[in-house]
Order: sequence, then structure tokens, then C-alpha cells
Amino acid sequence: MAKEVAQRIENLITPTLAGIGIELLEVEYRKEHGDQMLRIFIDREQGVNLETCTQATRAVQDIIDQENITYDHLEMSSPGLNRLLKKEKDFARFKGERVKVRTLQPLEGQKNFSGRLGNVDEKVLYLEIDEQTRAIPREIISIVRLDPEI
Repeated sequence: MAKEVAQRIENLITPTLAGIGIELLEVEYRKEHGDQMLRIFIDREQGVNLETCTQATRAVQDIIDQENITYDHLEMSSPGLNRLLKKEKDFARFKGERVKVRTLQPLEGQKNFSGRLGNVDEKVLYLEIDEQTRAIPREIISIVRLDPEI
């Protein structure tokens, strides 16, 4: 049910956010500490600041409320430094950056990998680890996250 609501919200607000130059990355709709959270992750080329979050909230809150979607807290957020990479354009944008990859099943006895993101196609993600390239089948990847060098 929560995934369906999140997808419905995503479909409703994506055009509005795009119209003001903000990209919708993800919608989370879930219970946290007994409250219904609606968390919307956004991005734009210049980055996300408080003003961007305020602008996005004002743009979508009435749309969501008109759909009678129940929530206790609405949170607009940037993806953060260790953002998830999900879409093909994410992989293209962050090629060459450090990432952490977790797999659903062990690959050569290992489920967690860190390295530089190489090429990605529909079947394989290539990761540069210690000057060697590892091919990780996308079908076994559970999560890919930026691993910034701070």
C-alpha cells in the first residue's frame, strides 16, 4: 500500500516540480515512530538549499492535500552526500566518483564493494577497485550509494 501511495504522489508532483526546475528523485511514504511520514527527495543542478525545499513544498503541498493523502509530517530533502544511485542518468552523472555497492548475494564471497564507478549498462555495473575492474551483475545489486571522499 505505501509503495502505491508513494508512486501516486510521484506521478502527481513530478510535472509541477519539473516546471520550476526541480528534479524529483524519490518519494518515501512510511510509518516512523507511529507517525505517517511523507519524505520527498529533490535535486537540481545548483544543489538544494532551504529556499529550494521551501519552494518545492509550496509547489506540491496543495496537490497532495487535494488527493486526501494522509500524512503527519511532510519533509522535503536533498539526497545528501551519500545519495542513492538508481536511474541511468545517476550512473552517467556520477561516473568516476567513489561508490559503495551492496549485493543481494555474495559475489566471489563478498557482498559489499567500494570503488570508483565505471561504465554501467543494462546488465553490468563496472567498479574500479585498486586499479582493477570488477564487473557486478546489476540483477544482484541491492543498493548503490555515493561514498564521498571528505
